[in-house]
Order: sequence, then structure tokens, then C-alpha cells
Amino acid sequence: MIEALRAGDPAQAGPYRLLGRLAAGGMGQVYVGRSRGGRVVAVKVIHPGLAGGDEFRVRFAREVEAARLVGGYHTAEVVDADAYADRPWMATAYVPGPSLHDAVARNGVLDAEAVRALGAGLVGGLEAIHAAGLVHRDLKPANVLLTADGPRVIDFGIARAVDATSVTTSGDVLGTAAYMSPEQVRGREAEPPSDVFALGCVLFFAATGRSPFGGGPTEAIVYRVVHEDADLGAVPPELRGLVGDCLAKDAADRPTTAEVLDGLRPASGAVAPWRLPSGVGPMVAERARELGELQAREVPADTEVVRAPVPEGVRDDVGPAPGESSGGGGRAGEEGASAGAGRRPGRRWIAAAATGAAVVTAGVWWTVAQSGVPADAMESGTYSLSGERLGSGPVDAPHSVELQITTPRPGEVVTVTYNALVVDSDDGGTQQGQQGNGKGFKVVTPWTGTLPVDSQLQTLALTAQGDVEDITCRIALDGAPAAEGTESYTSTCGVPVDMSTVLDGLF
Repeated sequence: MIEALRAGDPAQAGPYRLLGRLAAGGMGQVYVGRSRGGRVVAVKVIHPGLAGGDEFRVRFAREVEAARLVGGYHTAEVVDADAYADRPWMATAYVPGPSLHDAVARNGVLDAEAVRALGAGLVGGLEAIHAAGLVHRDLKPANVLLTADGPRVIDFGIARAVDATSVTTSGDVLGTAAYMSPEQVRGREAEPPSDVFALGCVLFFAATGRSPFGGGPTEAIVYRVVHEDADLGAVPPELRGLVGDCLAKDAADRPTTAEVLDGLRPASGAVAPWRLPSGVGPMVAERARELGELQAREVPADTEVVRAPVPEGVRDDVGPAPGESSGGGGRAGEEGASAGAGRRPGRRWIAAAATGAAVVTAGVWWTVAQSGVPADAMESGTYSLSGERLGSGPVDAPHSVELQITTPRPGEVVTVTYNALVVDSDDGGTQQGQQGNGKGFKVVTPWTGTLPVDSQLQTLALTAQGDVEDITCRIALDGAPAAEGTESYTSTCGVPVDMSTVLDGLF
């Protein structure tokens, strides 16, 4: 939950006004913050004791710059930072979901299918981190956030800045002892296999509700990490071998992330698409409501609020507001807004997918009511993946995606945003990239857009937002219904990557 600021908490970090407390850790305190333009972010402010020397600041700046390069759908993007502030800070995309730790504490352990889907998402996050030349070093249940379209890995990379200065906090070695690899405990350099060890620990926790190496004093925990095998008896039988392999004491004996993904596949051959574990949906909605209420208290009663933060998984490429500084060249100063008071978040969750990969994301959005049809509203028709209108007739292509937006009352104005992950192949090989219509465009309901697809489509997310009690968005792939969602003020549905068949894609 979001807690109120306490006496002694900073009111500002760079261009971000701090609104409330999210979490605390060995490196610092995490706050929810808002830019002058309204973009909501998570801001980690480093403990004063860690920032006393120049060595830490230099390494922190270097690690943050590397972390900015991390992409993918299963990480929280680093958007801004200042390593040379009185108290160094880093801002990441705000993820409105509970941690795996909190979700298991409230709702109990995940079943084997959910653990497989969780693991597939975490592999995606770790591979993105490793591709940027980083190692997480502190993967644990508290650093895994659960959202409607998959888990998100947070706090990646920057632990190395502390590791290099040999700083400890409250008697703990860097990282969380129960989730550290044996080589980290011995003070050796952490490499990707260290993250695989931590991944095994996280999957063990998700399936059992506890760490594989127990609790107690740090010294006792790290001894067991180095010298004792974990008791896998409580892990579902079909996952014991994989988890045990990840927890191998020798880094060379652990599987690669690709091999972990193979091991997550059940006998049927495919990891089930991610779905929020039982009881987690209300926790996601609760955090959205908390954020809306927190921002409502920050906004004068006579202020018109344009919109709240962009849900995780939907990109917002709006630039900084006039006169707004990003504080570090990042993207966190992007235009957004705080949430207005008095409206309730959407309450319905709908998932329907002929492909078995539907996702619905609940968000809290408010828009200023509009009268009449805007001059720049886009008509139904055929559009490119990048948002260019191609006309009203069909376009010859191997495949097509149909996007449909409806409201109970025709004639409502909503903003439509879509984003796709595609792979293009030619004689020179393959290249993966994102395509979408950027900030989106306005349409009048009912609206239908057809997207011809001549490349390999991996995933697609569609969002519609407007001052409407119920907005329904639908996705069809080659005429077959694939995903549907209905929410108040915003509706998001998508067909995400099935990590077990990523090479095959949706088409």
C-alpha cells in the first residue's frame, strides 16, 4: 500500500514531487512521485550513509546509464536519475501492482501453472537485463511486481554500485541473504548464473511461501546458502527438477535462462499465458485506487485533471511539458496527469481469447469531457502498425488484426493507442522492434481499425480511454476473436507474448 510521507522525508527529488511511501530497502526508500507534467513514477532515494563517497556516486551514475538501456515487457523502465544530488535518486516507471511477496502473503502460494507463467515472465525480464550487460544481483519476491499483463522485475543493476563500495546495512550483506547465490556470499563477482540462482529461489517462494534457505540470523542463512541443499519437498513435483537445477551451488551447473524457459514447459509443450493469480486482481485495483485518492488530495478542487498515469505495458511517448526539465535526460518528465476525485476505477475483468492469450488491465483514468466531434478524429478504416491511415478499403497482406472500440452510447470520443512487438526477417537475418501509433489518436465510437501485418507479430496491446463509464476494446486475429476487455474510463486488452512459443509468434 502507499503510505503517507513521514517527518524527515524529502518533499522533492529532482523534478519530482514525492507524494507517498511505497517501500523501503537496504539501499534506500522508494516513493511515488509526480513530475510537473503529471507523469507518475517510482523514485528510489538512496540512504545518506551510502552516498557519502565519490566512488559510490560514480558507480551509481554508470549503473543507472546502463540500466536505461534495459527494455522488454517484464521490467520497469529506468527513466531518470541524479547520482550527484545531495541524496542520489533514480526514477522508474510506476507499476501499479503488488509485489510477489505481498501477493503470496495475502493470498497464499501459486499453483504450478501460475509458477510456470511467472517464471517465463521473469526469464524475459532477466534476459533483457543481461542483454544490456547488467546482472540484477538482488532478484527477490519484493523486487517482482505483478500486473495484469505479466510480472515486472524492478531494482535491476544498481546494486553493483553498493557492492563495489563494500557497504552493508543493519548487518546484512548486500542483497537479501536468502536469495543470494553462493558466489555472491563469498564476495565473488556476480554473473548471469547468479540471477538464475535467485530465480530458483523466487520460484521456490512462489510455490511454497518461504525461502529455500530459511530465516534467522544472516550468518546462518548464508551458511545454508553455501553449504546446504534446499529441501524441495514442498515444491510441486513437476517443478522440483528445474528449481533444484537453478539452486546448484556451482554456477557452471546451473541452466541458462533459455534452458530455464525450456524447463518451464509442461508435458503438453507450452507455458500457459500469464493470468493474475487468484486474489491479486483486487490488489492491483486497490493500488490504482490508492494512487487516484493520493493524487486527488494533491489537486486543487477547481483544477481540471486531464488523465492519470499510463498503465504498465502501454507506452506513452509524450514529451515533457513546456518548461519542464527531466532532471537527467530521461523520459519520466513525460506529460501525464494526476487523477481526479470522485470517480471509481473499473470493476469488471473480462478475458476471452481464441488463442488462449487474453489479458485485461484495470486502470484509473479521467478525461475532460468533450463536446462534439473533434476535427482530428480518425475514421474507421485500415491503418499501418505505425498509425498511418491507409484508406477505407482492404490492403493485401498475409495477416490482419482488427481493433474494435465500442461504448454503450454511440458517438463517444475516446483516444485509441496500440503497440505491437514485431520481428522482421530478410536475407540479413531477423530484427525485433516495436511499432505503434505513439500517443494515440481520437476516434468516435463505434470504431474499427484493420491493421495489415506482413511481418511476424509477437504481441499486441490496445488501450481506449475517454470520459465514458464503459469502454469495450476487442482484438481479432485473422478474423478470430483473440482478446476483449471492458472497463470504466479506460479499457486495455492485449495478446501478449507466449514465452514458450515466442519464435512462432501470433502469426
